Amino acid sequence: MTHFRTVLFFLVAFPLLMAAQQPIACEKRTFPANVVDEHGQQILGLTSEQFRADFQGQPVKVMSAKFEGGPQRILMLVDVSGSMWFDAQQRELVKLVADDIVSSGPPQAQLALATFSSKFETIVRFGQGRETVREAILSLNPAVKTSSTPFAPGDSAMHDAILEAASMFGSPQPGDVVYAITDGLDNRSKSSTGKVLQYLEQRNIRLFASVIHNGRFMQPSGGSGGPELLGKTAKETGGYFTILETDSPRKLGLGASTNAVHQLYGLMASFYLLDIELPKDPDKPRELKLTVADANGNKKKGTMVLHPQNVFPCAATR
Repeated sequence: MTHFRTVLFFLVAFPLLMAAQQPIACEKRTFPANVVDEHGQQILGLTSEQFRADFQGQPVKVMSAKFEGGPQRILMLVDVSGSMWFDAQQRELVKLVADDIVSSGPPQAQLALATFSSKFETIVRFGQGRETVREAILSLNPAVKTSSTPFAPGDSAMHDAILEAASMFGSPQPGDVVYAITDGLDNRSKSSTGKVLQYLEQRNIRLFASVIHNGRFMQPSGGSGGPELLGKTAKETGGYFTILETDSPRKLGLGASTNAVHQLYGLMASFYLLDIELPKDPDKPRELKLTVADANGNKKKGTMVLHPQNVFPCAATR
C-alpha cells in the first residue's frame, strides 16, 4: 500500500513539478550580439555588468556575456534575378562579392551556397568544402529572360528564398548566418517581412547582406523591398548590411567598399552571447533593447548594439 501511494504521489507531482520548472527555462534566454563604435569597429572585452537590457520598458538582468569566435556556418544566398544578372559587368561584380567571402571570410566557418530568382535552388550544401563553393560561384550562369525593357527587374522571391535558406541549417547553432547578395527587390514572394523576421529571430539566425544598388535598375526607396528595407530587416535579426553602388563603371568592383564588406565578416565571425533573465515569458513578440554603459553607468556614447530585437513566446521558439 505504501509503495502504491508513493507511485501515485509521483504521478501526480511530476507534471506539476515540470510545469513549475518550465517558466524558469523560458525566462532565461540567450541572444547573439555585436557591439560596434561609430566607425563600425567591434568593441571587445565587455562584461555582463556593462550591458543594459530593457524589456517591455523594464530593466532586466544580463546574467553573463561570453565572447564567441564563430560562426560555424554561413549560408551564401545569391540573387540571380534579371536586375542582378542582366548586365555582364554586374554579373562579374556579384561573383566577385560572393567569391570574396570564400577568400577573406571567417576561416573557421563552413560555407554553403544557394541562389534565387523566382525559385530557390541549393547549389552547395554545408560540409562540401570551400573550393567546391568557389568553383560553383565562378560557374554561375543562370538563364535570364530577355525583355523589351532594358534592365528589367525580372522575377525575384527574396523573402521566400531567405526562409528556405534558413531551413538548410536544420538545428540552429550559435552564430548561424544567412549572407544575402542581392539588390533587395522582391516581387514574387508569398512570405512577408514579418514572417522572415519571426523565423530567423526565433532561431537566432542572423541576416547579413551586401546590397547591390544600381541606379539603372531601381531607385533606393522605390518598388517592393530595396536596400533600406533589407537593411532594416538584417538589423532586426542582429545582423547588418552594406550597400555597394554599381551605377557607374568606375564604381564597379569592391574597391573602397572592401573595408565595409570585411567589417561584415568580422561581425559574422565573433560576437557576444548574452544570457538574459526575463521577468516572464512574453505573451506575444516583445521588443528587447540593449545598450552599453560607461564607467558612470550612462549609455556609452558612439556605440551600437546589434542583436535580435524581438523576444518571442517560449512555445513559439520550439
